[in-house]
Amino acid sequence: MTPVKLLIDAGNTRVKTALMDAEGHIEPWFNQSYDDLEQYPLSDSLTDVWLAPVGGSVQQQQLNNWLKDLRERVHNVVSERTAFGVTNAYAEPLNLGVDRWLALLGAYNELAKPTLIIDAGTAITVDWVDAQGQHLGGWITPGVELMQTSVTARAPRVFAHQQQMWGRVNQLGTSTPDGLMDGCVNMFAGLVRQALHVTEAELDWFDFRVLFSGGSTPLLPMDLKRRGEHRSELVLQGLALYAGA
Repeated sequence: MTPVKLLIDAGNTRVKTALMDAEGHIEPWFNQSYDDLEQYPLSDSLTDVWLAPVGGSVQQQQLNNWLKDLRERVHNVVSERTAFGVTNAYAEPLNLGVDRWLALLGAYNELAKPTLIIDAGTAITVDWVDAQGQHLGGWITPGVELMQTSVTARAPRVFAHQQQMWGRVNQLGTSTPDGLMDGCVNMFAGLVRQALHVTEAELDWFDFRVLFSGGSTPLLPMDLKRRGEHRSELVLQGLALYAGA
């Protein structure tokens, strides 16, 4: 069997994986929920596992159960002060989420250019890295679904559709659930517009990349989506740098 390395982006709700061969070529494997991990048996050809763990204790236990036969070969990646040409803006580097760190590494090592990265998942994170690989910092806000549940949990008279958590950008809701969903989606769009404004007006960047990732990205209006690329594999690209080194 050809030896391969397993790369795992273990997020808050889903697990994304890829396989990396001896030449460094990466092939996506699956993107599934933690509950579905046991449907994917691990091959005897796996030599090492490179893991970016973000999920909570329950998700971590599910991941450990799945990887139990490879326990000695698992390498947990953590955020560092500097690596692969990128310097962390945080005074305490470990406090930067490893998914954000790896996305920065993946983006910068793909193209050393000023880059704005917006990941819209359980939380929405925004990060800036300049042409010299300096991470300038970023933002964290609740994700679109989390915005909605935080309102319904604290405001008894506000309710959401049980089966529908997606709203419509640039639309006006004519019911409480629609108003909540549409409002949260427009909050997301407003955050992206503000990030672009800061990039251009405060940082004075005009030739820069915008990279989107995360399941809520499709909710953005077309004029914003056209500003960038949808790149769901950035964390795995960052992991590949560690696995290759």
